[in-house]
Amino acid sequence: MPGEKLSVVIGMPEGYWNLFDEGTTARLLDPHPNVVVETASDPEQFFEKLPRADGAMVIRFGIPTEVLHQGSRLRWVHSIPAGTDDLLTPELIAAEHVAITASKGPHAPLIAEHTVLLILSLARDMPALVKDQEEHRWVKDDRGNVPRVSTQMLGKTIAILGVGQIGENLARMCKVGFGMNVLGMSRTTRDIKHVDRYFKRSELHEALGEADVVALCLALTPSTRGIIGKAEFEAMKPTSFLINTARGGLIDEDALVNAMNTGMIGGTALDTVDAEPLPENSPLWDLPNTIITPHVAAFTDGVANEMANFWIENIRRFADGQPLLGIVHRHEGY
Repeated sequence: MPGEKLSVVIGMPEGYWNLFDEGTTARLLDPHPNVVVETASDPEQFFEKLPRADGAMVIRFGIPTEVLHQGSRLRWVHSIPAGTDDLLTPELIAAEHVAITASKGPHAPLIAEHTVLLILSLARDMPALVKDQEEHRWVKDDRGNVPRVSTQMLGKTIAILGVGQIGENLARMCKVGFGMNVLGMSRTTRDIKHVDRYFKRSELHEALGEADVVALCLALTPSTRGIIGKAEFEAMKPTSFLINTARGGLIDEDALVNAMNTGMIGGTALDTVDAEPLPENSPLWDLPNTIITPHVAAFTDGVANEMANFWIENIRRFADGQPLLGIVHRHEGY
């Protein structure tokens, strides 16, 4: 009807809303004069409101098939995470009349920061140092002897698998901060001054053999699932570190357990795993020289404001008929 406002529903579990202060929430709920924003903190609320929505922003809840047919009102779906592997059902992919976007950008420098934290924590053996502190143990003796020698990152080589927004930020931090040699793998290469050399998927094993650090910044798609497996661990240096702040499914976890238990690589740090939350009986918990963080790379004091700004701009663009930010290539999966 002429003059009818657009409806956007945000489906997000209650815990995520706790990141937003009152001012940010108020801005998000009133982003445009021609848009009504509703919220849902559980799947039942979200599914009840969705048939009346023109657009939906969602994490965890998914999009039911019945709102994706040509006669439905829904015309835009936004993935609150940057990754869309949990959202892209065959039905949503096939619904060409529904635009799909993701929060590509706001998370990027935050996740890159966490990646650097994990690299340095492995290189400096921070878990052991923290344990020494907890046990009130000063391990350096009067003669300057130390039981563990750290690994410097200065001048080392990092292979970044996936030079998108996160990978680009990581490349900059590693190049400018540590003078690292930066190798990058990406389906579409861009002229990024902090990447010294791009390599193709067919050259992966060669690049892994050069790298002191391998950082996974890829989207999880059928073509990238299990991209790091037995053969890849065999190609890596025995001193190298593997960092995953992207998606757990990128790694064959059985192969990882074997690689760490046999000393095939030097260490691993995981912010994401294939099954989340990680079960208490998972062998990943007890691997040597392994750091696990619970998928918190983007959870900083600034993420809510950055995310809200991105969402508000996209709602404005949706209402005004302008190109949306963070377009997802539905058939490629990212």
